[in-house]
Amino acid sequence: MLKPGKTFNLSKSSKRILAQFVDPHARGQWKRMMIDAELSAAIVVKTPKGDGSRRSQSTLPSGTTGSHAYTTPVTE
Repeated sequence: MLKPGKTFNLSKSSKRILAQFVDPHARGQWKRMMIDAELSAAIVVKTPKGDGSRRSQSTLPSGTTGSHAYTTPVTE
């Protein structure tokens, strides 16, 4: 489990939802859950350079790549 440092700030959207809790036990559980989620989301996994695992763009049967592969041409 990660621990927040002294400069950790909970996001505004989490604080808004936190303000709506009446039960202090549920509020504490939800707050710990959000802190853990925000800290986990901030972790960046570093990969070593030059490991040869770069993905190449695959060519689809239509001969196009990326987001343009699934668009249909307009024929009028």
